[in-house]
Amino acid sequence: MTVCGLVRLDGVDVRRAVLTTMLASSAAGLPAARGVHTDGAFGAVSAADPDVDPTPPIAVDEAGLVVITDPSPRAAGARRSARASAAAYRTGGRWALLSPTGTVAVVWEPARARLVLVRPSGARTDLVTWSDGRAFAFGTEIEQVLSVGGGGLSRPARLRRLGPGEVVMITVPAGRHRPALAAVRQRTGGLAQAGCP
Repeated sequence: MTVCGLVRLDGVDVRRAVLTTMLASSAAGLPAARGVHTDGAFGAVSAADPDVDPTPPIAVDEAGLVVITDPSPRAAGARRSARASAAAYRTGGRWALLSPTGTVAVVWEPARARLVLVRPSGARTDLVTWSDGRAFAFGTEIEQVLSVGGGGLSRPARLRRLGPGEVVMITVPAGRHRPALAAVRQRTGGLAQAGCP
């Protein structure tokens, strides 16, 4: 799985074009099957590994909770794995996603305007982060995070890799996050499907 995105701490809406540029910066280039989700100051784009289920591993539940997670090798499908992770997160919080054999997870809680990044100790995938105080960028590849500089932000000077078993939570300051109208419509229409940029 590859996933990247950002949270605008200054409250500016995330643009799909910036997310597409981030994903296109991946070593494998821009995959044909990809999922994208934007919600005001938050945006993420993901793609499954080509040798696994090609469905983008992103799920949005009826309350707008967004979960992006890599399916386990025995999982029936990427979207089902993301939905199962969303259900586990709802009942057990971030700790439910930290099993030793778990996979990297990205969670967006729209009601709290909070991003949660989880890298369990046994995760095969890296998570790289960077922030300049206006934006917090993340990705499974350094190139994805570095590409944010071309999106109108200053070029990152210091990157950070999440360590095994690490959880990072980032919250948009109160009053700065305005959910996107499309995201509000998705939440009122039941389980949303990820779109393509």
